Amino acid sequence: MKLKLADQVYGALRQFVEGGEWPEGTRIPPETELAKNYGVSRPVVREALIRLKMEGLIGSRKGSGSFVIGKNGLDLGGYRPIENIADLIQAFEFRFSVECDVAAFAALRRTDEELEQIRIASAVVKNQSNEETFGDADFGFHLALSRASRNAMYETTLSMLRTQIVFGMRLVGEFSQQQAATRSEAIFEEHEMIVDAVEARDADKAQSAMGRHLMNSRRRILGFEIASDWQPTLGTGPSIRRGQN
Repeated sequence: MKLKLADQVYGALRQFVEGGEWPEGTRIPPETELAKNYGVSRPVVREALIRLKMEGLIGSRKGSGSFVIGKNGLDLGGYRPIENIADLIQAFEFRFSVECDVAAFAALRRTDEELEQIRIASAVVKNQSNEETFGDADFGFHLALSRASRNAMYETTLSMLRTQIVFGMRLVGEFSQQQAATRSEAIFEEHEMIVDAVEARDADKAQSAMGRHLMNSRRRILGFEIASDWQPTLGTGPSIRRGQN
C-alpha cells in the first residue's frame, strides 16, 4: 500500500533523528525549506512535524523554531517488551489505571491550544491508511492527552509505554477480523468521544470514554472479552478531589 505524502516525510525526518544524522539540539529546517526539499506542500510537512512533536522526538522554542530533543524522546528506561498474551493483558490493566485518569485530568486542565493538538492527533489517526504507521499515530493521540493532563509523570509513563502501545496496535492490524477501514473508523469514533468530553471539560465522561476505548482495543486484539477479577469503575472522575490540582 502506497504511503501518504505526510507519512513519507514523517518517516524520512524520523530516520534523521533516530539514525543520528540530526543529533540532540539540532535545529529543524523551516517548513518552507522542507517542503521544497521533498516536493510537497507546507501542510504536509506540518503534519509530519506535529507527529514528531507528539512522539517527543522534537520540541519548539518560542521564536527559534523546532529542535531535536533526542532520538528516543525522553531518556527513559522503559518497560520490558510484551512477549505473550499474559503480558498484553497486564499492559492493558496498567493502562486502565493510568489513562482513564489522564483523560479526566485533561478534561479539567487542558488549554485551548492543547485541545487543538489533541484534535489534530485524532485527525492524524483517522487519516492513516498504512498498518505500519497506524500504531505510532494512535500513540500520538494518547500522548497528547497526557500532556494536557498537566502532570509530567503521566507523560513520562506514557512515553515509557510507547513500545507496548504501538505493539498492541500492530497486533490489532494482524489479528482483528474487522476490515482495516471499519476498524479505523471505530477507533476514530472512540477517540472523538474522548475529545468531545475533554472539550466539554467533563471529567467523568472523558474517563468513561477512555475506559471503553481501552476495553474495546483489548477486545479487538484478543477477539473476545476476558473474565477478570476486577473491572475499572468508570465515570467517577480523577481519583483525587478535583480541587487539589
